[in-house]
Amino acid sequence: MTLEDDKQAYLKAQKQRNLFIGLGLAAFVILVFFVSMARMAQGLRHDAAARQAFHAAASVSQSK
Repeated sequence: MTLEDDKQAYLKAQKQRNLFIGLGLAAFVILVFFVSMARMAQGLRHDAAARQAFHAAASVSQSK
């Protein structure tokens, strides 16, 4: 094996590592995005339910 072969093998392995690191980073970003969307949707549902309960209580107190 020559020095040139070693260099080519090293560069091939380095490119493969970089690809896997990039794919792992992309997967992490996508995971964080979907978890954030799910949590925001959950918060919106909670806020809507709290707002509805507040308006229901306000209309009951006004009708007395």
